Amino acid sequence: MKKLAAARAAILAAPLGIGNEDVLTFAEKGKVEAWRGDRNRAFQVTYTGHIVVTGYAGAPQDLLFFATEWFLRDNPGADAEAIRFHVDIIDHKSADVSLMIELTEIVAPEDMPEGLRLALPPDPDAQAFDTAALTLGLDPD
Repeated sequence: MKKLAAARAAILAAPLGIGNEDVLTFAEKGKVEAWRGDRNRAFQVTYTGHIVVTGYAGAPQDLLFFATEWFLRDNPGADAEAIRFHVDIIDHKSADVSLMIELTEIVAPEDMPEGLRLALPPDPDAQAFDTAALTLGLDPD
Protein backbone atom coordinates (compact mmCIF):
# COMPACT_ATOMS: atom_id res chain seq x y z
CA MET A 1 0.00 0.00 0.00
CA LYS A 2 2.82 2.37 -0.92
CA LYS A 3 0.55 4.74 -2.81
CA LEU A 4 -1.83 5.04 0.13
CA ALA A 5 1.09 5.83 2.43
CA ALA A 6 2.33 8.41 -0.10
CA ALA A 7 -1.11 10.05 -0.24
CA ARG A 8 -1.19 10.28 3.54
CA ALA A 9 2.31 11.77 3.61
CA ALA A 10 1.36 14.36 0.96
CA ILE A 11 -1.67 15.47 3.00
CA LEU A 12 0.38 15.72 6.18
CA ALA A 13 3.12 17.70 4.36
CA ALA A 14 0.63 20.20 2.89
CA PRO A 15 0.47 23.59 4.66
CA LEU A 16 -3.00 22.88 6.07
CA GLY A 17 -2.26 22.44 9.77
CA ILE A 18 -3.24 18.76 9.73
CA GLY A 19 -1.53 16.63 12.37
CA ASN A 20 -0.80 12.92 12.27
CA GLU A 21 -3.41 12.29 14.97
CA ASP A 22 -6.08 13.89 12.72
CA VAL A 23 -5.70 11.41 9.85
CA LEU A 24 -7.16 7.91 9.58
CA THR A 25 -5.96 5.83 6.65
CA PHE A 26 -7.10 2.44 5.42
CA ALA A 27 -7.59 0.39 2.25
CA GLU A 28 -10.90 -1.19 1.33
CA LYS A 29 -12.49 -3.09 -1.55
CA GLY A 30 -9.11 -4.61 -2.34
CA LYS A 31 -8.56 -7.01 -5.21
CA VAL A 32 -5.52 -8.97 -6.33
CA GLU A 33 -5.22 -9.86 -9.99
CA ALA A 34 -2.57 -12.45 -10.83
CA TRP A 35 -1.68 -14.02 -14.15
CA ARG A 36 -0.49 -17.56 -14.60
CA GLY A 37 2.80 -18.34 -16.24
CA ASP A 38 6.25 -19.61 -15.44
CA ARG A 39 7.98 -16.33 -16.27
CA ASN A 40 5.48 -13.86 -14.86
CA ARG A 41 5.14 -13.80 -11.09
CA ALA A 42 3.90 -10.20 -10.92
CA PHE A 43 0.45 -9.29 -9.70
CA GLN A 44 -1.71 -6.20 -9.55
CA VAL A 45 -3.35 -4.84 -6.41
CA THR A 46 -6.38 -2.57 -6.85
CA TYR A 47 -8.09 -0.93 -3.89
CA THR A 48 -9.87 2.11 -2.63
CA GLY A 49 -7.59 4.15 -0.40
CA HIS A 50 -9.64 5.86 2.25
CA ILE A 51 -8.21 8.87 4.07
CA VAL A 52 -10.29 10.60 6.72
CA VAL A 53 -9.19 13.97 8.10
CA THR A 54 -11.03 14.57 11.36
CA GLY A 55 -11.81 17.98 12.80
CA TYR A 56 -10.47 19.80 9.74
CA ALA A 57 -10.76 23.56 10.25
CA GLY A 58 -9.88 24.68 6.73
CA ALA A 59 -11.90 24.84 3.53
CA PRO A 60 -12.49 21.35 2.10
CA GLN A 61 -11.44 22.50 -1.38
CA ASP A 62 -7.96 23.32 0.00
CA LEU A 63 -7.56 19.70 1.10
CA LEU A 64 -8.93 18.49 -2.25
CA PHE A 65 -6.41 20.67 -4.07
CA PHE A 66 -3.40 19.10 -2.32
CA ALA A 67 -4.81 15.58 -2.70
CA THR A 68 -5.29 16.21 -6.42
CA GLU A 69 -1.77 17.64 -6.78
CA TRP A 70 -0.30 14.47 -5.26
CA PHE A 71 -2.58 12.23 -7.30
CA LEU A 72 -1.76 13.78 -10.67
CA ARG A 73 1.97 13.84 -9.92
CA ASP A 74 2.29 10.27 -8.62
CA ASN A 75 -0.37 8.46 -10.69
CA PRO A 76 0.11 9.67 -14.28
CA GLY A 77 -1.96 6.94 -15.93
CA ALA A 78 -4.92 6.99 -13.53
CA ASP A 79 -8.52 7.87 -14.25
CA ALA A 80 -9.20 11.61 -13.92
CA GLU A 81 -12.19 10.84 -11.67
CA ALA A 82 -10.35 8.54 -9.29
CA ILE A 83 -10.85 10.74 -6.21
CA ARG A 84 -14.23 10.95 -4.50
CA PHE A 85 -15.00 12.73 -1.24
CA HIS A 86 -17.51 13.14 1.56
CA VAL A 87 -17.65 16.06 3.98
CA ASP A 88 -19.40 15.82 7.34
CA ILE A 89 -19.79 19.34 8.77
CA ILE A 90 -19.28 19.11 12.54
CA ASP A 91 -19.96 22.79 13.35
CA HIS A 92 -19.27 26.20 11.84
CA LYS A 93 -15.53 25.76 12.50
CA SER A 94 -14.70 22.17 11.51
CA ALA A 95 -15.58 19.17 9.38
CA ASP A 96 -14.55 15.57 8.88
CA VAL A 97 -13.36 15.15 5.29
CA SER A 98 -13.20 11.69 3.77
CA LEU A 99 -11.26 11.03 0.55
CA MET A 100 -11.75 7.82 -1.39
CA ILE A 101 -8.98 7.28 -3.95
CA GLU A 102 -8.96 4.46 -6.51
CA LEU A 103 -5.41 3.08 -6.52
CA THR A 104 -3.57 0.41 -8.48
CA GLU A 105 -0.13 -0.98 -7.75
CA ILE A 106 1.88 -3.58 -9.64
CA VAL A 107 4.00 -5.84 -7.47
CA ALA A 108 6.91 -7.52 -9.26
CA PRO A 109 8.94 -10.18 -7.42
CA GLU A 110 12.69 -10.11 -7.98
CA ASP A 111 15.07 -12.91 -7.02
CA MET A 112 18.01 -11.35 -5.17
CA PRO A 113 21.08 -13.04 -3.63
CA GLU A 114 19.65 -12.33 -0.15
CA GLY A 115 16.20 -13.66 -1.08
CA LEU A 116 12.97 -12.59 -2.73
CA ARG A 117 12.26 -8.85 -3.02
CA LEU A 118 8.84 -7.43 -3.90
CA ALA A 119 9.30 -4.30 -6.00
CA LEU A 120 6.72 -1.75 -7.08
CA PRO A 121 7.70 -0.43 -10.51
CA PRO A 122 6.62 3.13 -11.33
CA ASP A 123 3.38 3.70 -13.22
CA PRO A 124 3.81 4.30 -16.94
CA ASP A 125 3.27 7.92 -17.94
CA ALA A 126 1.08 8.02 -21.03
CA GLN A 127 1.77 11.74 -21.49
CA ALA A 128 5.51 11.10 -21.64
CA PHE A 129 5.10 8.38 -24.29
CA ASP A 130 6.97 9.28 -27.48
CA THR A 131 4.49 8.69 -30.29
CA ALA A 132 7.10 9.82 -32.83
CA ALA A 133 8.98 6.60 -32.08
CA LEU A 134 6.02 4.66 -33.51
CA THR A 135 6.26 6.18 -36.99
CA LEU A 136 9.03 3.75 -37.97
CA GLY A 137 10.84 6.41 -39.97
CA LEU A 138 7.82 7.35 -42.07
CA ASP A 139 7.69 10.95 -43.23
CA PRO A 140 4.64 12.60 -41.55
CA ASP A 141 4.14 14.87 -44.60
